[in-house]
Amino acid sequence: MFKKLALVTAIAALPMSGFAMEALEDSALSDVTGQDGITIGITTPSLTLDTIVHDNDGLTSLGNTAGAIFIDNMVINTGGGEITAVIDADSNGGAPVLNVAVTIPTGTTISTGDLYVATSNGMGTAITDQSAAIMDSMDITLGATTLNIQLGNEVQTVGTFGTQMIALDTTITGGITITNFSLNDATAVTGGSISAVSIDVGGDGVAAGDITVAAGVNLDSTDGLVISVATLGSATGLSVEMTDLALGTATPIGDVEILGLNLNGTVINVRGH
Repeated sequence: MFKKLALVTAIAALPMSGFAMEALEDSALSDVTGQDGITIGITTPSLTLDTIVHDNDGLTSLGNTAGAIFIDNMVINTGGGEITAVIDADSNGGAPVLNVAVTIPTGTTISTGDLYVATSNGMGTAITDQSAAIMDSMDITLGATTLNIQLGNEVQTVGTFGTQMIALDTTITGGITITNFSLNDATAVTGGSISAVSIDVGGDGVAAGDITVAAGVNLDSTDGLVISVATLGSATGLSVEMTDLALGTATPIGDVEILGLNLNGTVINVRGH
């Protein structure tokens, strides 16, 4: 009986001892934990994957046979650098939004993998009748890149395109370098390829080759994936330098430059049919 009485007395004394439980405001919770939002860092030597896209209804003119696009052995390598994602949620005055900012380190290389077409036998089964490689794997090297993703009530805008789910507002330092490009005509006897030893893409008129990117990505019930490009490269677009461009034979025709490739203001829609 004495022990029970002592326990009740101790519980009753808690509020008077300064231990009363009160709701913590967000700012107070931030002070207590020393953390506001979440930061995730990913460091991996390389990420390898295969991708198969099944076209279940095929091409009408060929009898509607299901086909597949097969990407073999895509590799993403950050060179030991860290990919970071900073995640925050905001009430946004009654229109809440989840914000994710992703940073990709400089020198990140994407090996696209070889591209094939084949007959689709449905999800979970092996593809058959695989073609020769339509496009050989090429290496794409990026400068440091940052993109911002907002889910919920979108508040970020890109140029004149309005609010966007994903916004890229960054500079790709030093531009983009592509090596080992080869687009193949898979005909067994007479086929050839369009190839280049290297392709360098940079901002038009920018000595360092930096690419300014202001673009947005949205999902639309009618238009599918909508990519809106406000700026890509510079105010006058991109410059593209192709080294040892070859058309159909092993003998290059020479080096080719494309200057002022202006895609600013372009809208790209990607949807099924």
